This record gives sequence, C-alpha cells and structure tokens, in this order.
Amino acid sequence: MKSFVTRSGSKLMLDGESFRFAGPNIYWLGLDENVDGVDWPSEFRVKNILDTAAEMGATAVRAHTLASSHGCAKAIEPLLGIYNEEALLRVDYALAYARKKMLRLLIPFVDNWSYYHGGRETFTKWRGLSDKNEFYTHPDVIADFKAFIHVILSRVNTYTGVAYKDDPTILAWELGNELNDAPTAWVADIAAYIKSVDANHLIAHGKQYQLDADKLDVAQLDILDVHYYPTDVEKLVQDALLVQAADKVYIAGEYDWLHVDMPDFLQTIEKEEAIAGTFFWSLFGQHDQGGLVEHYDGFSLYYPGNGMGEAMATRIDQLRTHAYSISGRQVPLHRVPDAPTILEATNAITFRGTAGAAFYTVEKSMISAEGPWTIVFERRPADHSRSWIDPRRVVAAHTWYRLKAHSPTGECGDYSDVYLAEPVEL
Repeated sequence: MKSFVTRSGSKLMLDGESFRFAGPNIYWLGLDENVDGVDWPSEFRVKNILDTAAEMGATAVRAHTLASSHGCAKAIEPLLGIYNEEALLRVDYALAYARKKMLRLLIPFVDNWSYYHGGRETFTKWRGLSDKNEFYTHPDVIADFKAFIHVILSRVNTYTGVAYKDDPTILAWELGNELNDAPTAWVADIAAYIKSVDANHLIAHGKQYQLDADKLDVAQLDILDVHYYPTDVEKLVQDALLVQAADKVYIAGEYDWLHVDMPDFLQTIEKEEAIAGTFFWSLFGQHDQGGLVEHYDGFSLYYPGNGMGEAMATRIDQLRTHAYSISGRQVPLHRVPDAPTILEATNAITFRGTAGAAFYTVEKSMISAEGPWTIVFERRPADHSRSWIDPRRVVAAHTWYRLKAHSPTGECGDYSDVYLAEPVEL
C-alpha cells in the first residue's frame, strides 16, 4: 500500500481513479469494553475482525479508538500529557494488519460523548473546567488537544517503521466523532493545525443526524460525514448533493443497517456518485474464548449471520455484495474459512472460531486420533455460545474431537488439530 487517498473536488481518488467504498465501523479496534471490562482487544480479535471486514468486501473501516482514547488506565493518553506506550503498540498492530489487508482507516481524534474511552469532556476535566463546551474555546484545552494530535501524527509504527502522518493506510483523520456543536472557527483551526503537521492526509468533520452545513465553506476540510438513526435514504442523498455542490466529499460515517429497505437503500447509494462511501454501525467478531463477542446496542452485525436466521443472513450478504459493487469489483466466491481452534473439550466443546465461517461441523472418535469419526454437529450455525455440549459424551472414556468451518455456501476448510478429552472421574 503506497498511494494515499486524495480528493479531487467532491470525489475521493486513488491512483488516478475514483475511490468509493462501503465498510464497517469497528469502534473498539484500539480499546474495547465488551470483554472483561475496558481492555485492549487481543491480536486474535484484531486479525479476526479485519479479516472479516475484508471478506465482506470492505476497503475502508472507521475506527474510533485508534486515536479517540483518553482518561482511563489503558487509554492512549490516560492522564494529561502522559502517553501509554502499550496502548500505542496496540494501535501500531491494528494499523499494520489493516495495511496487510489493504484496508484504509478513518480515525477520529476525540469523541463528543463521554464513553469508556473518554471524550472531549475528559480534556475539560483535566483542566478543572465544569463546562465541557470549553473544549472549543479554552486556550489551554485547545493546546492540550493539539499536543495529543501531534503525538498521534508523529508516532512511528513499531511494526512498519512508518510514521502515522506518512502512512497511506489512513484514509483520513476525523476531527472527532459527532462533534455536533463544534464552532466553525474551531473546526478551521484544528483542521489547519493537522495539515500543518501532516500534509498527506484528508480531514473529515462529522455530525449526528444532519449535515453541518456551516462547515461547507471551511477550506481546510475535505470530507463531511453525517450519521443516520434511523436511516433516511432521501435525506442522505440530499445531504450528499449539498456537499457535492460545495465541492467537498460526502460520506455516511454511521447508519442503521437493520431498519431500512436494504435493496432500495443500497441501489440508491451505488447510483449516486455524490456519495463517496458509507460505514455501517457496527461490526463484531469471534471471542477469544469461544463464540461471538456480545454487544447490546441493537445494531451489532456478525458476518455472515447464518445463526441469526435466513432474513438476517440475506441482509448481511446484501451488504457484502454492495461493498464490492460500489467499488466497481466483481463479487467473488465466499472465501473458504481457515481451520478453527479447539480450546477445551472435557465437559463441553469450546473453540475459537474463524473469519467468514457460517457453520461448523464437529466430529469425535472414541477409538483414536485417526478415527473412525462420527458427527456430533453437522453444519451447526455459528452463534454466541461459548461452548457446545456433546449430548452423547461419555465422560469416563477417552474422546478425540475435531471440527471444520464452512462458508455461507457450504465449502469447508481444513480440520482443526485433534483435541483429546481425557476421562473424567465420576
């Protein structure tokens, strides 16, 4: 990945051609709250989710916590002016793996809201200020935010040796997630500061529910980003046309993919050249300890979704087709999944899943690691269960297990390593 995404008027460009995309939000890529409290996602989870995004046809991903990470022990900036090297190493890894998968990243610097990974209120509290809106006006807070931005831009990735400001993996920097009340002068000032340090990357500004029309004249901005809950296709197109008329790039940085007429929505986006790209909210993958990571905001997507019913699997497959179509690529056959990993099988079968797997077949032998094999579960849909119980397990006997994953169209990959479940004393 050598070329930066650039802007020509209202279009994103890559190597002299229009760059249009559809992909996911993976907000937790740098810091998560879904597994055992606030913690960094494991390398397995980072690889698994980026492999999944790529299999879905994504060429770009929006990822809050690769920079929006403040005020907690595992944040990039846990305390004012103090930076967490381990947190930055985790970001390094995510950037390096995204680069390997040819995925571009849209990265916000801060959040409007005070979530587990902090937000703009974290900066005002550090200065003893009770009004979070002073984030936009207080000179010390503005200086603190610029100092943080400088650290991020200047960071040299320990895996690639490339400074973030020189890394074409980054599609654009976003001033912040849903900075709904950001004054135009502040937007212009921060965008100009970023470009004074980083001349390579585009700058985005986003807003929740409606276009921030007063930002259309900010010369330093390249991209306007709007979020839609619920998704209103007509409004989305109207916003895109307004941004296009201002000679800026339009993207839908978040949208509700569950409660929309999917065929009409996707076809409208593909036909409307004013829409450079969309990011659905939001993608989750396999848990390190088996099953899928659970998240409860009502918009969680688990690809390929076969364990969620036929209608849901169809909707998710439409998103995959759309991601390839909007970028002018043929929709490929589903990738044959890699081998899963059995973690434990003494009392129940616990296994680490694999990207793109729709079903798993579990087999066992009561004789040896070479078989003969009988089927315990045949093409059982992937689900949130951490463990699958063998209903005919003889706990007093040696039992060998193996399993394989199937794509949505049934193709199966290699078997896992064989796991020996030792007898259990009764």
